[in-house]
Amino acid sequence: MNAVDRFVACLPSEAVRRLASVRVLRFDAFERKPGRLDVDEAAALVSARWGGDLCGLLNAMTAGELAAVGHALGVPRARSPDLRLALWHKGAALETGGAVLAAPLQPRPIVLGGHLVVQGPARGAHPPADAWPRPVPAAQPAQPPRDEPETVDELLAAADRALGVRLGPRGADKGAWGSRAARLLGVRERGVGEPDWRGDVELKTVAVARESSGYWRIVEDPAIAMVGEGAALAKLQRTLWLARTTIGDDATLVAWYLLDWDDAVARWTRRYLHVRPKGPAGTDQRGYYLHKRFFADAGLLAALNGAP
Repeated sequence: MNAVDRFVACLPSEAVRRLASVRVLRFDAFERKPGRLDVDEAAALVSARWGGDLCGLLNAMTAGELAAVGHALGVPRARSPDLRLALWHKGAALETGGAVLAAPLQPRPIVLGGHLVVQGPARGAHPPADAWPRPVPAAQPAQPPRDEPETVDELLAAADRALGVRLGPRGADKGAWGSRAARLLGVRERGVGEPDWRGDVELKTVAVARESSGYWRIVEDPAIAMVGEGAALAKLQRTLWLARTTIGDDATLVAWYLLDWDDAVARWTRRYLHVRPKGPAGTDQRGYYLHKRFFADAGLLAALNGAP
């Protein structure tokens, strides 16, 4: 019996039925069966949906359901986020017979926003860190290049110098911090179909915030392009992500992450790219946004937090 089946067996019938009816998010490739199910049907559906995703099952459980499984398996009571992590470790031990597997075989989740998140390994270039998770950089003076960088190495050197520079109050313009960050790198955002830097590298800021644990999380889905431009995928062929955090009314860059397109990035991009309104309230404009899950899979979180 795998860990998911073992956990389901610890739950009361109504909890199993509730889990079987949990809404399937638009990014999850699963179809749930409509109508009321008997317990065996519900258990089979839960196992089919989360059989290879113990984190997903634990994230879907309520506090009471987590407590019921913890009590049955001898895991001490705790706050729901801590109990999720403790139960994951219990389930991992059940799966391996108590053996500890290396991270590539059994990736270890961290707790972000009260839920378990598995960070994919960093696959893009990023600056070194003296400590993990990365600290907020000390305030630095602005040192933008006199001219636009001519090479990627010069662009990344400018990004290094921009870390810790305070961007000032944003004001009403939601894109102000992104524009100021681009200017610190010596890049003028073109706002057209081709990437910002010499038609080769797209600059995108992504908002991050620190948890009480010190780990960084992605705050919101960043905008990629307006619908109708036909440029969303083209803009993401090579992207320099600038992780930005707020400090009161101010903001600064924490790290950069240069991500090149490959088969895996293409798969995640197509999975997590979605359309929603873009612009002021009441607008009929729509834009492409990239869901926060992309950054866990594509390694930006690992470049901020290190390996768990």
